[in-house]
Amino acid sequence: MSKLIKYTVEHYKKAGVSDADFVKWFNDVQVANGLPLIKKHGIVKYAVHFRDAQLSTAFRAELDKVRPEWEVSGADLTIEYYLPDIYLIQNLLADPEWESKAAKDQANFVDLSKSTIHIGYETIYLENGNILN
Repeated sequence: MSKLIKYTVEHYKKAGVSDADFVKWFNDVQVANGLPLIKKHGIVKYAVHFRDAQLSTAFRAELDKVRPEWEVSGADLTIEYYLPDIYLIQNLLADPEWESKAAKDQANFVDLSKSTIHIGYETIYLENGNILN
């Protein structure tokens, strides 16, 4: 099996949106309506994590001691899509149902001007405590 492409998106909340409202919108709209479309378009893995402000702040203080020049991402949400072909994400985003269902009201919750994408291949060197490569 060839390597999967890992397409990662970082999103920031729109100013004035609470953490609770952001998480609720994401789970109730994007996840609930998006998962069937993600599966339909052949994406094989989909994972998210929300930023924990307290953990980020505490880690920043520790990071300053060893790598003060490094930045801790302020993104509120990171989404990871794993796909065998880049055209699958293009097809997903071009699907009219994505915009009308999964991305519904996105502009009210996400500051799209700050969103970033990282795309490449993931190589796993250690998993479940086992060295793989």
